[in-house]
Formats: sequence, C-alpha cells, structure tokens
Amino acid sequence: MVQQPLKIKCPTGKLHTIEEARLCPSCAELFPGPIIQALLADRARVSRPKEKPAFGIGNLVSNCLRQSFYKLTEEQILDLDKLWIFSRGHAIHQFITHTLTDEEKEIFVKKEFPNFDIIGFVDAIHDNVIYEFKTTANIPDEPQTSHLLQAQAYFSMLPKEKQNLITSIKVIYLSLQKVKPYEIPKRDITAYLESRAMQLFLGLKKTLPPEKEVSWLCKYCDFYSKCFDKKVDFID
Repeated sequence: MVQQPLKIKCPTGKLHTIEEARLCPSCAELFPGPIIQALLADRARVSRPKEKPAFGIGNLVSNCLRQSFYKLTEEQILDLDKLWIFSRGHAIHQFITHTLTDEEKEIFVKKEFPNFDIIGFVDAIHDNVIYEFKTTANIPDEPQTSHLLQAQAYFSMLPKEKQNLITSIKVIYLSLQKVKPYEIPKRDITAYLESRAMQLFLGLKKTLPPEKEVSWLCKYCDFYSKCFDKKVDFID
C-alpha cells in the first residue's frame, strides 16, 4: 500500500501539486513567498511499499477508523489555511523541545505483529514523564479521548523495562494564550491497538472501509460527503 501524494487546494478551488502551488499567483497572494515556501517544504515525500503495513498510532486512536481508512486510500488534499495551522503547531513543538536531548524527544516506538506493525513518535520523555503536546485554539475542560489514548499508546509501546521507569503521563494543551497540563492514568492498551489495527488491515486488504463511527465530529470530517449518502443526526 502506497499512500497517495498530497494535493494542495488553491484559494480558487483548483487542486495543485506541490510544485504547482509554489508557482501559483493565487496561492502566493494568500501566503507570500517565504511563507508558502516554508509551508510546502518537505511535503512532497511519498511513502514506499513495505513487506507489511505500518499503522501510525494517530490512525488507530482516531475517533473513526473509517476516516483513517480514507486517509490511507484517498487522494490527500490540504488547503493552505490548514497547512498554516499545522505549521504553527510544529513550530511550537520545536520551541518546547529544542532544549531536550535527542534521546528525550521524538522517540520512535514500534510494536510488531504478524500482519502489520504499529509505529509512532513520542513527543517527549523527560525525567521519566511521557509528554504529549497538543496545540489548540481553545483549551478543553478535559483531555480529548483520542489524545488520552494516544499518550497511553506511547506508554504501551515502550519496552517493559522503560515502562517501569515512567512515573506519569501528561497531555499538555498549548494555545497562544496559555498552557494547560492534564495527568492521565498509566494504562497498557496494546490489545486495543492491535484490535483497531486488525480492523484497518482487513479493511485495506478487502478494499472495504470499516464501519463508520458516528459522532458530532463527523460534520468536520474531510470525508463526510463520501461517507454519507444523506444527512444524519449527529450524536452530541
């Protein structure tokens, strides 16, 4: 399975390749020279086929596996406004972690199973605390479920000897105004991750999307029109 190359949505509505977006006057009007160059840097990389699939933790703890399926199989389209939001978040992450050692940040984790691998990058492990950083416009009153599961997934994928050293797990929300940490329970969710990965693996093998997981978040999904043939009542 090779993930589809990224397409950029122009302010005019036209879809561009990365190179076309760099040269597009309409895109440059929204995000002038140096900004669009920074936004599009390293966006042209395409994944290569592997002996077996490797699923990122983010796709497995997503609120909907069908959304993850479409992300892996459909043409990737991003508009420049979303790229700007992603880039700001990345810049904040770099600011927070730049004083940490290479052993303390962007720590690669991998767990192998017969039909697939599960992989991810822990934002930071510092003084035996796992940190997951989330940039947001509005700080939530409690950690979002997918963020909580993502942090617990990183804990689950550490070798047992490293798990024993971890004293706590924290999800840190970062807005332009404030920082809000939440401590979450240490919990091994390997079985949950394996189950989700198997559902995704079978869906990709059969080219059949998993069952939709309907919630109020559906109305914000990029694949809403593909997923639903008609309007549904959203769950609060």
